[in-house]
Amino acid sequence: MADRLKVDGTELDRFFKDLRKARESFTAVRKALHDQGVEGLGTDDLDKACDRFQEDWRHGAEEIAEQIGELADITRKAKDDFHEVDVALERALAKTRRKGGAG
Repeated sequence: MADRLKVDGTELDRFFKDLRKARESFTAVRKALHDQGVEGLGTDDLDKACDRFQEDWRHGAEEIAEQIGELADITRKAKDDFHEVDVALERALAKTRRKGGAG
């Protein structure tokens, strides 16, 4: 059974770091585009449409960045929890072996 239950902590750490970098990059792009406008580029209707898009994009980008951060936190917690269970299971199996139980 132990051969089939395996969590790769290194891979989870890499995934966690990738998520954090993605969030930072996403936030940086959103901030860089925040002050960019298109006024005077076209008609008043086009300017208004671009302003609405910019506002929608800002809100959506903030939501995505927040969700990426939450996923990163969940990933880190899952890795820590798996490690804790793994250590407890190893201790319990070692204790059982010392007592002469099956194992």
